[in-house]
Amino acid sequence: LEGLLDDPYPLARLIARTALERRESRGPHQRSDHPLQDPALDGVHVIIDADESARLERWP
Repeated sequence: LEGLLDDPYPLARLIARTALERRESRGPHQRSDHPLQDPALDGVHVIIDADESARLERWP
């Protein structure tokens, strides 16, 4: 995924960025370095701002 962070296509870059920000496995997004789902992250979404910085935001 790190290789996609410099991808010229914005969607590929953003998908890679959000996948790397989430430090768990959930649904189809499985990570070998974070193999478990974290219940504390239920309802938490990765938001990418216009400058491509990432933040976590909890939605009700």
